[in-house]
Amino acid sequence: MSRLVAIDAATWWGGVALIESSDRGAALEVVAEAGLRVRDSHSAHLLSLLEALLAEAGWTRASIEAYAATHGPGSFTGIRIGLGTVRGLGLATGRPCLGVGTLDALAEAHGPDDRALVPLLDAGRGEVYGARFRNGAAAEDAWVGPPERAVDPAAPPAVVFGPGAAPYRDRILARVPRSVVRPG
Repeated sequence: MSRLVAIDAATWWGGVALIESSDRGAALEVVAEAGLRVRDSHSAHLLSLLEALLAEAGWTRASIEAYAATHGPGSFTGIRIGLGTVRGLGLATGRPCLGVGTLDALAEAHGPDDRALVPLLDAGRGEVYGARFRNGAAAEDAWVGPPERAVDPAAPPAVVFGPGAAPYRDRILARVPRSVVRPG
């Protein structure tokens, strides 16, 4: 049995999840998760969320085999908090730590789709972080730029989603009206 703690603090919406697989190579299952939109700092909430989830799942700290955190793109401070928390837990327990791209995590959470997936995060100043995924894999490197970059008039329609999609829905659809834009 393999147990992992995953932390995301790359945006104002942060969370902690306990993930388990029954055998090496088996599918992963989310055992417990909690998310929180913070107004102050993730540092004030991550460890208490983790403790509550461990109690809910009946896991001991010693049963955790690895830690993971999103490594961006996203809020510089939030990413440092998430990575620092995971690194501290890993050093204290001697367990390995993993980094996961924020956009990769969003694409994976969306689930399979025959269309291109383009998760967006708001980068501020009218720009977004984005990347294009096809068949579960990144089809291009992550980028920062105008939200219209998420769609290409010469390509088949894409599904554009994530926290950076909703604020720019009209701009994206003005460029490629047949695109699908989903909030959150």
